[in-house]
Amino acid sequence: MLRINRKLLQMDREGKKVQVALIGTGKMGRGLIAQMSRIPGMRPSVVVGRTLEKGKAAFLTAGVSMEDMVITNQLEKAKEAVQKGRFVLTEDSDLPFQIDAIQGVVDATGSPIFGAELAIKTLDAGKDLISLNVELDSVIGPLLLKRAEEKGLIYTGSAGDEPGAIMELSDFALGVGFDLLAVGKGKNNILNRSMTEDDLRQTALKQGLSPRMLTGFVDGTNTMIELTGVGNALGFVPDIPGCHGPKATPENLSRIFSLKEEGGILSGYGIVDFAFGMAPGVFAVVTSKNEDVKKLMGYLHMGEGPNFILHRPYHLTSLETPLSIYNAIVEREATIAPGCGQVCDTVAVAKKDLKKGESLEGIGGKSCYGMIVSHSTQQEENYVPMGLLTEGAVMKEDVKKDTWMTYAMVDLEDTTLLRLRQKQDIMEWGGSGEV
Repeated sequence: MLRINRKLLQMDREGKKVQVALIGTGKMGRGLIAQMSRIPGMRPSVVVGRTLEKGKAAFLTAGVSMEDMVITNQLEKAKEAVQKGRFVLTEDSDLPFQIDAIQGVVDATGSPIFGAELAIKTLDAGKDLISLNVELDSVIGPLLLKRAEEKGLIYTGSAGDEPGAIMELSDFALGVGFDLLAVGKGKNNILNRSMTEDDLRQTALKQGLSPRMLTGFVDGTNTMIELTGVGNALGFVPDIPGCHGPKATPENLSRIFSLKEEGGILSGYGIVDFAFGMAPGVFAVVTSKNEDVKKLMGYLHMGEGPNFILHRPYHLTSLETPLSIYNAIVEREATIAPGCGQVCDTVAVAKKDLKKGESLEGIGGKSCYGMIVSHSTQQEENYVPMGLLTEGAVMKEDVKKDTWMTYAMVDLEDTTLLRLRQKQDIMEWGGSGEV
């Protein structure tokens, strides 16, 4: 991984650069601009945002002068600016697809509805897609992976996001010969599935977040979505719907995430879950059938076994995204991708009593929260994936709080995302997203 430093320095000396477009100038997008502006051989050449002032402020904070920025929605002016090594700020999200020098697009929007259209346009334009949009990936990630592979492109999640961090830890564990039993993340916030943006508005604003975004974390939806992405990459499922979510420490987690007959909480291995007390890190529970390896792990102060915990105590979100940009565009490798197909789903559950004719909201809204289940359960029960809910969705009938929502209960808005999910659902998936 660290060969990135040498390779990019060499590219920079040769006058070559990795050039990407960044879509989204929220907290994650601004952090990425700050990091990329410091890396030789890598540039956020085009930045797209609804609020150009955010992108401009991010560049100025990173030490980029106004003279080096071009603010325009005109294609020819944007092409000329990129060619001259200047940075383009634009409100036109279609602009990057028409600039040949742009090799990849980074989706930092967090919107599954907009992200679906963005993803298709990116891949159809022949550009790699580096996505921080786990909300989108949880719904149609396998279809996007297949489409990318057919075009010889890379579709990848991001290093620094917890799914990417979990995958890196899993790759390490499998790469050195361990058996991978369970993986997961620390819960970074309290868990209250009834919380709304009204409850969290002041806290969110103090943290520089939108109230909807924070609500999606506190009500557990985003944790479920992140674990869905991991499950689809590894072929793992939750042990129970919604996961266990125990309190744990690095010292006792390997015992907790063992089988019931071994004194733990699990009915089986090959699972995703989360734990309180492990934030902001990620973890993998591993073992070995070799007694010499178990003894050596004990000697190395990794516990008595038979299960052992590998724990990474941090994840740096978009500050690590440059690693995925480099690996995708230069090395042609994904950090994390749903190569096992749709193994898990995050589905909608009523956050309150809902009435017939009532309009719903998406992730972080007042209507529903998300719970992870196996994809087979989602299909058997006809549950609605949480990412498909929009403000245009309307209830067909009354339901009580904590009802698991089915397609029969909701009139969904006709979106690109919905049509792509319907297309994905009729496909039969093999390994690596092949149909």
